[in-house]
Parts: sequence; structure tokens; C-alpha cells
Amino acid sequence: MRIERKRYVVMRKNRTEVWCGLAKAFSFRPISEIKDVSVKTYRSEAQARSGCSSWDRDFEVVPVIEMIATEEALKDGRV
Repeated sequence: MRIERKRYVVMRKNRTEVWCGLAKAFSFRPISEIKDVSVKTYRSEAQARSGCSSWDRDFEVVPVIEMIATEEALKDGRV
């Protein structure tokens, strides 16, 4: 099984950190340190912008492709 969908993430303008966390425990994390931390994704660019409209402007909304795949699909090279 493989599911792909377009999502949007919030990143620092220099693209070294991404907005991560769950519930109210959000923070920018260096990309190299994300590992199993949840990355906050949005369904639309407008939702991402509205979620952080009161911040300073040291961020940008970046389109990404989110992929969900079974381990079996990864092992078989189907992803």
C-alpha cells in the first residue's frame, strides 16, 4: 500500500528548521534532528499561513508530498 498527498509545512526562510509537534507543544526543529518527531502539516497553503499569521515573518509555507507506505512496500522497492 502506498498513499501520497500534497501537504504544506512551515519552515524557516533559510529552510534549516521545520515546524513540529503535537497539541500545544510546537516548535521549530532542525531538519537533521526530526527523526520520530511529528511534523505539523496543513491541507492547504491558506491554512498554513493562517495558523502562523501572528508570528514574525521569518518563515515560509512550503509544499511537500506526504507519503504513507507499508513496510512491505518499502522492502519490495514498490515505493
